[in-house]
Amino acid sequence: MRFKAMAAAAVFAVGLAGASRAADVNEQGAKNLLGNLTYFMPKDMAKSGIIAVKPVNGRYEVTYDLKKFLDKLNVTGFVITGLKPLTALATPQDNGLWNIEGSNAIDVTARSKPGQTPSVELRYALASSSFKGVFDPALYYVRSMDMKGSGITFTTQTIDKDNAVQKSDATADSIVYTLSSSDSGEPDKLDLKMDGSLQSLNNKISSDTMTLAEIKVGAIDFNASATKLPVKALNELFRFFSEHKEAKTLSEDESTALKALLQKMMPIVGSFGETVALKDVSVTTPLGDGGLRQMDYSFKVAGPSNAMNADFGLRAEKLTLASGLVPEDYVAFIPNAAEMQVQLPNLNFTALAEVLQQTDFNHPAGQEAVDKQLRQAMFPDGTMTVNFPKVSAVSGLYDVEASGSMRGALDDTDRVTMNMTVLARDLDKTIAAVQEAAKTQQDLAQFSFGLMMAKGFAKTDPDGRSRWEVSIADDKTVTINGQVIK
Repeated sequence: MRFKAMAAAAVFAVGLAGASRAADVNEQGAKNLLGNLTYFMPKDMAKSGIIAVKPVNGRYEVTYDLKKFLDKLNVTGFVITGLKPLTALATPQDNGLWNIEGSNAIDVTARSKPGQTPSVELRYALASSSFKGVFDPALYYVRSMDMKGSGITFTTQTIDKDNAVQKSDATADSIVYTLSSSDSGEPDKLDLKMDGSLQSLNNKISSDTMTLAEIKVGAIDFNASATKLPVKALNELFRFFSEHKEAKTLSEDESTALKALLQKMMPIVGSFGETVALKDVSVTTPLGDGGLRQMDYSFKVAGPSNAMNADFGLRAEKLTLASGLVPEDYVAFIPNAAEMQVQLPNLNFTALAEVLQQTDFNHPAGQEAVDKQLRQAMFPDGTMTVNFPKVSAVSGLYDVEASGSMRGALDDTDRVTMNMTVLARDLDKTIAAVQEAAKTQQDLAQFSFGLMMAKGFAKTDPDGRSRWEVSIADDKTVTINGQVIK
C-alpha cells in the first residue's frame, strides 16, 4: 500500500512540473498539464483519453480512466468489472507550489474467462480513501502528503479442474500514511520522513470443506527516513530516460550527459532507515494455534559513501505455539524473546559512481563485465564480511546470546573464517531440562551430550554466565577458548 501511494503521487507530480508557473487556472493551463501527464506515455496511449484535465472552480480536475488504460494494455484472459475513473484536484499557489488532493473509492473484480482452468476470481476494494499534499515543481517532488483509507478488502478464489475451491479473504479496517520533508542543507536535496499504519488485518484461508488457516494482526506500523535525497537529480535522470525511450543507442554527447546526471545523483542517499512492527499476531489452524505479541524489523544504511554499513534487525516477543504444531516436550523451549542483528560493513558505494562513469551504455552485453567491476570495487580483496552484533534467545529454560563476525571468499564458498562469542546463563538448568525431555524425545539425547561437552569447554564470567570464544579458520580448524577441536 505504501509503495502504491508513493508511485501514484509521483506520476501525478510529474505532470504538475510543467504547468505550475503561475496561479492562473485556464484552458491553456489544462492543456499544458495534460501534456505533462501524458509525456511519458506512448503516443497512441496518450491520445486514448486515459487522462483528462479540465479547469473547475479555480482548480484543475484530473481524471484517470482505468478502463481505457487496461484496454490499451490489452489485458486478456480476465473479465474486469467495477472500474470507475479516479479523480484528483490540483491548485497552483502564488508561491509556486501546488496543493493536491483527492478522494476515491475502489471496488474492482477480475474473473478469468469462462472455460478456463483453473477458474480464478480476484477482488480488491477500498471503501473510501483521501489524500492531500503539497508539490514542489522546482524539485519535481511531493514535499508532503497525508493519505487515509478505510474498508480494505482483497479476496482470491481458485477452482481447479476437479472443482476443488481454495479461497483467501483478507480485510483491514484502515490505513494511514504521512510524508513530510525538509531541506537537507545541500542544493536540491531533501530529508524525508514517512510514517504509516495498517489496522486490524485479518486473512482467512479456506477450502470448499474447511478453514485451513486464519491470520490476524492487530496493527502494522511502519516508518522510514532518508537524508540528503537528491530528488531533483533523480527526476532529471527519469526525464532523460523518458526523452530517449525510443533511442536504440546513445550518441557520445548523450552518453556524456547521462554520466553527468549519474554523477550528480551520487551518493544516492546520505542515510536511510526503516522499521516495521507487527503487533498482536495470531494464527489459527486445524493443527493448533500460535502467535506472538510483537515482531519488529529494522533496516538502516549509514556512514560515508565509500564505507557505508547496512544493518538488519529482527526481534520477536512472546512467541506461542500449540502442542499440535510442535511436540509437547518442545513447547517449553520456545523462546519468549528472540533477536537477530546482522551488519554488512564497509560497503563502498562510491565505487558504483566510478564504474558507471566508465560504462559504455551502448553495449548492454557488457553487463557481466560491469557486474564484475562493481564487485571488485566494493570488495577489493575478494571477500565479504558479515557481522553479528547480537543473536539471542531467552525462555524460562535458557538465556543465550552470541556476537561475532564471519568472512567468506566470494569465489570460494568453502573458504570461511569466523570468530564468535557465545554466552549462556543458568547452563545447568538448561542441561537438566534437555535431559528430562530426552527421556521421551530420543533425538534430544545427542543434543544433551553436546551440551555436556560444551560445558566442559566453557569459562565462567564474573556474572556467572558461561562463555565460549569460538573461532573457525579457513582450513576448518575450530578453536574454543584456546583449545583446538579436531
